[in-house]
Amino acid sequence: MKFLLATAFVLGLVSAASAADVVVEPGASAYNWSGVYVGGNIGWSRLKSDWHDIDDDWTGGSFDAGSDGVLLGGVIGYNHEFANNVVIGIEADLAYTSNSRSFDAPDSGRVDLTNKMNLFGTVRGRLGYAYDRFLPYVTGGLAVANFKHQWTETGDAPDSWPDFGGTDAGWTAGAGIEYALTDHWTAKAEYLYADFGDVTSRNQEGFRMRVDRSVNTVRFGVNYKF
Repeated sequence: MKFLLATAFVLGLVSAASAADVVVEPGASAYNWSGVYVGGNIGWSRLKSDWHDIDDDWTGGSFDAGSDGVLLGGVIGYNHEFANNVVIGIEADLAYTSNSRSFDAPDSGRVDLTNKMNLFGTVRGRLGYAYDRFLPYVTGGLAVANFKHQWTETGDAPDSWPDFGGTDAGWTAGAGIEYALTDHWTAKAEYLYADFGDVTSRNQEGFRMRVDRSVNTVRFGVNYKF
């Protein structure tokens, strides 16, 4: 379902661009955004991760295990600029993230909670309008991330939840601005929100723990257009 929603979003961007190609007819910009590009980016990632003790095994409450981290990655993409300055494209990226938090769970010194996000990537459509070398755009599509969710009770192993994270898919949407520094080099700033839904695990004693995950990223990058 998440993949279908992401695909629908990308197709919507393409349809909107096609419609705009018919309606809007300003003069063509001097700089042309069409072409394949590669690049790198660095930024900030905020992992929102709420743990919910569904069956009142401990307190029946929720534990905020979110964290801030550094994001560092690479990107590859393709843009096509129409005669009316509308730009559509597709972009894929993968980044290392340092989001990690470990602490004793509330009301207990016998429980160690570990929550991490190691990798974050997306495959997105882009839709923008070129003001010569300046390109504002919206973007959205598929997001993937690798998580670690682990709850360890040192005095009662069956009442622990071994790592039930792993690689999960979700959806993402955001916006950005890009500027052509030269004919080949561009610089950009971008915000993305990604939602990965929730995951639930049942331990050996039959108690359930649910973790809700979402990610906010702000990143700055440099691309080389061939």
